[in-house]
Amino acid sequence: MSKGMKLRPAMAMIELIFAIVIIAITVITIPVMVNIAGELSKRMMIDDDVMTRLSSQMIDKFQARWGGEYTGVDENDSTPIYISDINTTADLRCSRSMPTLPVTWYRINPDSTAECNVTQVPKAIPAASTVDGGTANGNVAGGLEMLNAGTETLNVITSTGQSVDINATYNVRYVDSTVALAGNTATAVWRLGSSGTITADNGGSLGTAAANRTHLKRVVVRFWNSALNVDTTLSFFKSNKGSN
Repeated sequence: MSKGMKLRPAMAMIELIFAIVIIAITVITIPVMVNIAGELSKRMMIDDDVMTRLSSQMIDKFQARWGGEYTGVDENDSTPIYISDINTTADLRCSRSMPTLPVTWYRINPDSTAECNVTQVPKAIPAASTVDGGTANGNVAGGLEMLNAGTETLNVITSTGQSVDINATYNVRYVDSTVALAGNTATAVWRLGSSGTITADNGGSLGTAAANRTHLKRVVVRFWNSALNVDTTLSFFKSNKGSN
């Protein structure tokens, strides 16, 4: 019985040491956890603000001119915007004329009422930006193709007042516009872009050969900032089927 009484203080000391260690770990861990939670919350707010700005950026680019081959455009729209003749796609040929003098050409597509220029064809997409010795200058007034292979830096001000720089790298390609018809079902396959292959064709084409120029362009934008772990890819498709 006396031996048991001697062991109890020793056990109490061990318990006290463990309690002190656990309390110490807790005191150290709580600020770290609070900091991680704070950083996560901040990152989520930044992500929301960044995505809002990036979506707006995509809409802005989508509204740009489909191609730089259009002629006869002025500020007052007194001169019509002519649609290009795409030789490889039958329903986009400028072969429907009105019996008037001078002859006015339209697409075979009966839904198209914009005038055609039978000598105007889509341009090849520049393979490189001006920074790398190419001709893609990023000015969409010259057509969406001018975005290809370029990178611009967007400054985003978050709702918390932080200033964040996001890089936008562009890829523009002509893509297959074929629609497969089976009874009452029409099917088309549109391939999206990828951050990992932002410089690749991914089923598209620069249209170096006229036969590869369709009425459908795919614009892929990789938004990235390595320091903030931001790496998002957004894609949109734009057709020249009815107008510019």
